[in-house]
Amino acid sequence: MKVGDLIFGIAAGGQEKLLFVYEADATSFWARHVTSQTTAKFGRDGESTWVHDGGSCTIVSTARLPQEMREVAIGLDRKFAARPEYPDSILSKDEIRLVLTHDEFFKANLLPGTEPIVRRAEKINAVREVLQLKWDPINASHNPPTWNEYLDDLPAVVSLLEKTTSVDEVTAFLGEMASRKERQSAVAGRSSAAAASLLRLRQEWG
Repeated sequence: MKVGDLIFGIAAGGQEKLLFVYEADATSFWARHVTSQTTAKFGRDGESTWVHDGGSCTIVSTARLPQEMREVAIGLDRKFAARPEYPDSILSKDEIRLVLTHDEFFKANLLPGTEPIVRRAEKINAVREVLQLKWDPINASHNPPTWNEYLDDLPAVVSLLEKTTSVDEVTAFLGEMASRKERQSAVAGRSSAAAASLLRLRQEWG
């Protein structure tokens, strides 16, 4: 790993991160998330030893991006580092394409042994999508949750679904999550339908 490398990491909450290495030595390296500019320190084993927001992250691919994508990614990193104001913050077509497709390249070129990490992240993100669209939607016109309202709960939902679980059990679990966030009234009447959707999602996991 060296300064200037672009690598791909998975956070504990399933977030996929395109990272730019900006400092490195024989035992560790520092990288920043290109779009948010949050930073993390990693050991040479690819595991984070410190993360800006207190979470964790694992590097799952260090494959070199094709030159065209690499140039766009470096430009995007510089762009966000400058903290541009609107309209300079608007992404170009090439930048949008990079944000939407870089994960496909990295997932096709994973480091050995990281496939389970990526697979679990995909499950977490699929659960997040169901919850944000059908249970407590982030685009609700009244009293929407924050974007990461249930981020810490998602791994536990995945673990629950990986067991033999009934709709009633998942419904009750969602109710407990909402209660902890004081959002019980916001999800009233939708937990059972969301639980059924989650169980259908589980069937796709095999």
